[in-house]
Amino acid sequence: MSKPRTTKKSTKVKKTTRKPKAKPKAKPKKKPPTVAVLKEGDFILADFVGYTHDDHRLFDTTKEDVAKAENVFDEQEIYQPRLVIVGQGWIVPGVDEALIGMKVGDTKKIVLEPEKAFGVRDASQVRIIPRARIKSDQKLARGMRVRIGNQSGTVRHVGGGRVTVDFNPILAGHTVDYKISVVKKLSKSKEKLEAFVFRRFTGVEAGSITITTKGKTVTIGISADPRILLNQSLQIWKLGLTHDIETYLKDKYTKVFFTEEWEVSSPPTPES
Repeated sequence: MSKPRTTKKSTKVKKTTRKPKAKPKAKPKKKPPTVAVLKEGDFILADFVGYTHDDHRLFDTTKEDVAKAENVFDEQEIYQPRLVIVGQGWIVPGVDEALIGMKVGDTKKIVLEPEKAFGVRDASQVRIIPRARIKSDQKLARGMRVRIGNQSGTVRHVGGGRVTVDFNPILAGHTVDYKISVVKKLSKSKEKLEAFVFRRFTGVEAGSITITTKGKTVTIGISADPRILLNQSLQIWKLGLTHDIETYLKDKYTKVFFTEEWEVSSPPTPES
């Protein structure tokens, strides 16, 4: 007797195709902020170091460490970045031109011929003047700086009651080397105003001056500091600051007030 046939049931395995996981989209890289290049009319603070080209003699610096290294440090001098309005003739022509196109943080070294620096020497600016016209209590000597009228000059020769004075700029005719570093660009009207104030009030501590604005009115408060209040240049500082505001910030401010604080000593108490 034959055995019954057993048949195995075939099991079909369903193939499942898994979809590949989608790769996370890469985050777009943030573009670094565009740093604008300087153009004419921009307000900036910049550091300058200037040397004569031939003998490498330092004649200009805003950096205290450089002044000390060159043994020309002056305690009366304020070493800090200098305010410049680009293209407005606030510095020698070659430097003014070099600033255009630079960016904040840039440093540039340039060599300037006399025409782009302090000018060529003009023989007509060397004059012989009677000694009596020069108001000075000091004995005149070669190299001394003197002021006659509204001009400053350098004494070149003294003799026979006459003085030869050179009214050319001291570095006229010299090729010079400059190192320029752009420290900051001033965009807000208030910071431009503050820069003007401390440019005019030279050597004055920040706490001695207050600056307030209301609408288009500026008020400059001068504290009871005799070094300011009794300074012979105070009125010149005020006029200069007013001129700066009128020339460069006239669209923002139309009036300038100055207030002065004076300390009045208490009268002595009468003896009883």
